[in-house]
Amino acid sequence: MIDYSSFLSTLRETSLDRSKGESLLMDERRRVVNYDAMVDEICSLYRSGDNYSSSDCIALSQGSLLFIEFKNQKLSRIDSDRIRKKAFDTICLFTFLEDRMGWQKRDKKYVVLYDEDDIPSWSAYRSRLYSFGGKMERVGLKFGLEKYRAFYSDILTLSAEDFFNSELYRDMEEIVL
Repeated sequence: MIDYSSFLSTLRETSLDRSKGESLLMDERRRVVNYDAMVDEICSLYRSGDNYSSSDCIALSQGSLLFIEFKNQKLSRIDSDRIRKKAFDTICLFTFLEDRMGWQKRDKKYVVLYDEDDIPSWSAYRSRLYSFGGKMERVGLKFGLEKYRAFYSDILTLSAEDFFNSELYRDMEEIVL
């Protein structure tokens, strides 16, 4: 039997890019579920180590589950195929887990957070203006995630800074397993 509480982690720990030694989010107070580690454990037990491609963590905000993928790299360098594979595998495995974790009947949102590009653009400035007002601007999805709306109540692609300034971040709730 798996002890799900052993997968609790902070946003800073979960967003750590080991190759760079940097975290995308520096928050050490808010606790999330390290979904990557949980999936590794489950796949080692039931799939002989043949892993699913999962999002990095599960957070709780405004009553919704957030499946967050951290991409600590410039937007132009992110592999869209891998993001789409993670969006699908994440929800497939979670469908199996949600009853066991007591999280059925919650909205599920897929969130991809990335590092802002070096070259500022008008859309980046506009997004910052919205974030100062505590709102997230609704713009077209990145990475070809439109077709995955069938699996999630919402999909968001945001810079880490926009997320940090958003209501989703401010309203994050404590996860209890």
